[in-house]
Amino acid sequence: MSVHKWRRRPTKHFGEVWVPFAQIEVQGADDKFQAFSLQVDSGAVVSLLRRSVADLLGLDLDSGRRIEVTSVGGGKTTAHVHELLTRFAKTIEYPVPFAIATTEHVPNLLGRLKVFDSLQVDFDGTVEETRITAPWLKPKDRRIWEFLIETEKHILARWRTMELPDVARDVACRFINRSGQVLASAVGLMKLHCCYAAPALIRTMFELALQLHYLLDDPEARAQKYLDFTHITKFKRSSALAANPIGPISRAVAASPLRTEGEPRNRAEYDRVRPQFLKGKKKKNVWDKWYCMDARKLAEQVGWGGEYQVVYTACSAWAHGDPFSTEEITAHPFAGSEVTLQPFAMLVSGNGGSCPVVR
Repeated sequence: MSVHKWRRRPTKHFGEVWVPFAQIEVQGADDKFQAFSLQVDSGAVVSLLRRSVADLLGLDLDSGRRIEVTSVGGGKTTAHVHELLTRFAKTIEYPVPFAIATTEHVPNLLGRLKVFDSLQVDFDGTVEETRITAPWLKPKDRRIWEFLIETEKHILARWRTMELPDVARDVACRFINRSGQVLASAVGLMKLHCCYAAPALIRTMFELALQLHYLLDDPEARAQKYLDFTHITKFKRSSALAANPIGPISRAVAASPLRTEGEPRNRAEYDRVRPQFLKGKKKKNVWDKWYCMDARKLAEQVGWGGEYQVVYTACSAWAHGDPFSTEEITAHPFAGSEVTLQPFAMLVSGNGGSCPVVR
């Protein structure tokens, strides 16, 4: 990633304003790179340079394709197009077409062609910066992205085809909203080139999809069971905090004046719903999942047993540092984008095949 600070520039009617600039390096005829500071102009189709740049780079100006560049006001300038290797950061080099004008009376601009459509350019007005990074979706990562999109579509498709009672619709919406949040998180991480976190998010989306399928097989009863499980979680958490006042939060809970009234109420609700969630032959312990089974059995029940073995187990192995999932991590642990997803991608995509969870 390269970060470029904006500059203050005077205007005729609005005083000084912030203007995005980028510091780049362009390769000349002698293969050496020359540094330039260019105004970033998303409205310009092609990048533009002054006449003197051709001499600085040792280029034969007239050898480039002759064009006419039109300004916003309609004025025209003759220029010649040269494709030049451009360095945006140490690891980001791309051939970029530059229209080199036959005059000095033009600004040096960084336009869209082979820049905005090849790289990731982010304008951040809050800190007056432009960040330029390599594309956030590399070929090996595209299957992961497509998997997330197709999984979300799969979740939405069944939900939209069913007429649900109000209680079930409320619970289904929770799953749908959480799925959207997870997908948005995945997008944010991938744009930061942190796609190595994707398996944990994929596992979350897979679990959401399983639960939604399970819910929709008996929507009203299972939606109520899902809501009842709130009291299990609430009682367990509040009891654990109150019983172990060893930190500021737990001490505040234990000393709260609301405890006298709230604790019996939580206990009463817990006792009311508890029989639904007992497990084992002796029925003494309470499940930690509202659907009262482990994820593998849940997947088998909704017909996703195979997907569980391929997708969920691969994601879990990645999350728990299984040796197979980490064997391709060869870069420094803080290298970020250098960490690969190859073991997981191999399992999910089948070397480019269709994603197994999407039917």
